[in-house]
Amino acid sequence: MPNAAAGDNAPHGVFDRRGSFLPLSQARLSRRRLSIAPNREQATEHLPGTHLYAGFGHSHFGHFMLESLVRLWALDHLETPLDGLVIPTRAHMYMEPALENSLAPVVDRFCDGVPLRVIRAPTRVDRLVLPTAGFGHGPWLNGTPEFRAYTQKRFARVKVDGPEKLYVSRRGLKRGHQRVDREDEIEAMMEDAGYFIFHPQDHHLEVQLGILRAARTIVGSDGSAFHLASFVMRSDASVAIFMRRNRPEMLRHLSTQIKSFAGPSPLLIDPRQRPLTGETPAPLSLDELRTMLTDNGFL
Repeated sequence: MPNAAAGDNAPHGVFDRRGSFLPLSQARLSRRRLSIAPNREQATEHLPGTHLYAGFGHSHFGHFMLESLVRLWALDHLETPLDGLVIPTRAHMYMEPALENSLAPVVDRFCDGVPLRVIRAPTRVDRLVLPTAGFGHGPWLNGTPEFRAYTQKRFARVKVDGPEKLYVSRRGLKRGHQRVDREDEIEAMMEDAGYFIFHPQDHHLEVQLGILRAARTIVGSDGSAFHLASFVMRSDASVAIFMRRNRPEMLRHLSTQIKSFAGPSPLLIDPRQRPLTGETPAPLSLDELRTMLTDNGFL
């Protein structure tokens, strides 16, 4: 299992004992990209026992959900006890601090207490279980039946505790490209309509899940919060998602995920005043957003 080197297509993966690369170990990345096979190198580390290949390691919350946990559905179908889970990652990716802090509750929820090990150097594993990916970016956001059953089982006992109307905000995020244009005004509009302004990053994962489960109405912009919300939201929830950046395909894919995992068909809104290039938040028309939410019963 060679090291995942830096690069847009994140070369990493699994070679069998004969030295043949196994395409099944490739990761589905964002923007319809597939990770590429790395150069085969001599193993410098040895991992004894039986391990399951979980996915490609990423410290970003959304990418962790869509790349690092996508093969764990197999935990419900194995008869052989595991000594651990493995995720290869880029040499420069600071996975361990994230796994100990921000991602630790996600690991607890998904990994059933099986230890998770980050792989950076070429490593020989005594026995490696390599399942197919059951979830991922783009068209794979709908998940396989096995992956949906896996998540349903792990989120079934979430304690419901939160308001009925929820606006999911990104205003507290640190980087400018992560935010939403005019979100202070959007928050004021939603708060006036009785919505609780929800900043997910300010709450422990279990609290987030309880709040998302309780909500009968959820509004927010495209982003990682809706990947998580689809696992726990009510089947009769009313959901509206608006575009904050210049990736209209993200709205369609999020809609697919929510319908597949939870049932609701979200209202999709494009309030951009004009398209831009890159990931820069697009300037939004507050009037357009208000009109669409009002006409569809959210305001």
